[in-house]
Amino acid sequence: MARISLKILFAFIVSVALYYVLERFTVSRWDSKESLIVELVEAGEEKVKSEDNFRILEREIVILSNSQLQKVNVTRLENSGVELIKGRKYLLVWDVFSDGTVQYSIADAFRVPSVVTFIFGVFFTLILLTGKSGLYAVIGLLVSVALLLFVMLPLIVMGYSPVMLSMFCVFIISTVTVLCVVKHSKYRFVALSGSLGGVFCAFLIAFIVVYYWQLNGLGSEGAALLSSTLQHLNMRGVMLASILIGSIGAVLDVGISITASMSEFVDYDPDIELERLLFAGLHVGHEILGSMINTLILAYIGSSMPMSLLITSAGGNIYGLLNDPYIAQEII
Repeated sequence: MARISLKILFAFIVSVALYYVLERFTVSRWDSKESLIVELVEAGEEKVKSEDNFRILEREIVILSNSQLQKVNVTRLENSGVELIKGRKYLLVWDVFSDGTVQYSIADAFRVPSVVTFIFGVFFTLILLTGKSGLYAVIGLLVSVALLLFVMLPLIVMGYSPVMLSMFCVFIISTVTVLCVVKHSKYRFVALSGSLGGVFCAFLIAFIVVYYWQLNGLGSEGAALLSSTLQHLNMRGVMLASILIGSIGAVLDVGISITASMSEFVDYDPDIELERLLFAGLHVGHEILGSMINTLILAYIGSSMPMSLLITSAGGNIYGLLNDPYIAQEII
């Protein structure tokens, strides 16, 4: 227990040091022509003004920018913007009007160093506590994210088939994850084939249901905006690709968990009968799926809380909800 506490403390100290290094580096290299990183030194009381049925809040603040103190008046609409806290850094933006006047506002809090530090801290702590297993898990995650962000998404934007690209990415992600996570090489094929089989079944069900329900992939506002921006995209293919990518994580979790459990049985009793091992795997699978389904539903509702609240406040009837393309798409 003491060693674990020391490792966590060491990871915390390294993360804090990294934060201060990143903050100085980012501030010195910030070259955006549309915003400026400033530190809030002092803020006056907000004054309320009404313009065209809008309530505008205005206040004078003292900021530290490029090692110089200066006063500016910032404005914001009521119920918008971030809370200003002395000593924190913010992004200052401005609008220049035709008469030459400049209007300043605080766009957002400056959080780049803390976000990067948080990600590093989580990964570093994981590696310290779990050793090679954690390192391989992080490598697998980084490969998956890089493959999706720098290969799959750009190629889809260029006009390549979303479904074919997602199938390719699913195969690569599954292979890399199995190689990184499953320790015993003799069990990797089982985990990989089981996971790919699960994803194929999910895709097959989704493919049939999407065409039978006549869904076009335009159920959400984001999809409609994407379709109007990149008109060459096959939005139905994009929806099927999202189902493939969305399913691989859960299927890999189940597949590798069952494989790991069965490998422990085989290591404990190499002479165990195949039929007994099969039934044991099915029983473990039943337990895992029971909790996994609940986990996925709770994760979805948690991530879509604003939309869920909007639907609840609208008071729609159950028939209308089930017939809505957005709801049907999310059910798949």
